[in-house]
Amino acid sequence: MSRASREIGDTGERHQHYSSGEEIRRSPIRFLPASQSDWTISMPKELADHANRSKKHGVELRYELAILWRRYANYGEFPVSMRLLDELYTAHFRKTLKAILDDTATPVRTHSGYADSARSRSYKFNFRRPKKAPTYNTIPDGPSDPPLLLPNLIRTTIPAAWLWVRYERWFAICERNGWTTNLDFDGRTDWGRPLFNALESALIPETAETERLTKRGIVKCAVRKRGRCYHPLTNLRKDLRRAMLFDGEPTVEVDIGSCYTALLISRLPEGAAKNWAIKAVQSDWYKQFDGAYTEWFHSQCKAGRGYIDDEDRWMLRLDDDPTHDVQASIKIEFQRQCLFWRDGRDSSNPLRVALRKLHPELCRMIESWRQRMTPTELSDVLTRAEGSLVVDYATAELERASITALSNHDGLIVRVTQANEAREILLDVCRWHLGFSPKVSIKATITAAM
Repeated sequence: MSRASREIGDTGERHQHYSSGEEIRRSPIRFLPASQSDWTISMPKELADHANRSKKHGVELRYELAILWRRYANYGEFPVSMRLLDELYTAHFRKTLKAILDDTATPVRTHSGYADSARSRSYKFNFRRPKKAPTYNTIPDGPSDPPLLLPNLIRTTIPAAWLWVRYERWFAICERNGWTTNLDFDGRTDWGRPLFNALESALIPETAETERLTKRGIVKCAVRKRGRCYHPLTNLRKDLRRAMLFDGEPTVEVDIGSCYTALLISRLPEGAAKNWAIKAVQSDWYKQFDGAYTEWFHSQCKAGRGYIDDEDRWMLRLDDDPTHDVQASIKIEFQRQCLFWRDGRDSSNPLRVALRKLHPELCRMIESWRQRMTPTELSDVLTRAEGSLVVDYATAELERASITALSNHDGLIVRVTQANEAREILLDVCRWHLGFSPKVSIKATITAAM
């Protein structure tokens, strides 16, 4: 394999570069106000029938069950806080919904956190989830669910007025109890306000992929999930995101290199091992795993799960559909094999074998955490810590400095003219959180004729 193959294969990114002389047409995001946007959800008819049997709360039950089904379809489980149901509705409503869940769902966790101190129980519905394309992400899929009943889906439209009243009541409940709210439609939260300011100043390239954002419109909404912030541009393709402008000015990304690793290193006891790990994470953390990564990719090729395509990229097969093939990534493989493994055998995790040799104290700490936590639970710990650092603290500091910033998981998008100032602020926040300075990079913007 050529050096070029490795360099391309390591990234795992989708690339589509604009020519420097190409005219790029950009437009603002067309926001649809949440208070005027109905929500249509396909839900199992059996769930709707259960709700319709209730004479007192039939409509509200159907809407709440539709929302719960959507969460289950997207994430594989859904949390329910009976205390919050009492706040939103009545004890009678809560008992009725609980009875429906007893008939149609199975508890999977009894320790799910919800709205800070409010505890909740997580469920899975006893129906098969809609099939989705496989993903190559940081947490490998676990064992397949047992065969479940395929539901007969019907469409339920939740009126915008009902959703808005629920949102207003929910926010009031959170304020009264001192809880944080993870949903923002209008910038009323401390984390949502700077986010919406950035989104409203954004100009994004006009392409077929951005037609919904710039032409058809999208509901103005931001959601916090396990600390991270998700907004209309979260899944925008990287080259399009880098071609975005803020009020006509070019933007750059300022991000924390190997953020999960830096967070873990900060938990090591002071000493030579921690200092050695800090030195490595301040440079190119993943370079030290090149040999193990190459070994792993060779094994995927021999097993028929990997190949090098016509563009010399390292590719992986996720299933029998070639359209689902994805580019391999050393960053993702490090997280899969060293943090979120499900197959514990050393032969399946050559990068973890390398980590054990290079940084034995860090590896022992991670393995001891994994003895107490599932992959999902460890991911939750790390994403919440990342969200606290980037969304709650760095974004707030940038807002105080009058710097427009859009959070992007472990980094921030800012004007190119403010990049150096933003980097120094992010470094200050990192030092306060971690006790040392990680690698904070300014990613190059895409230049194009205007």
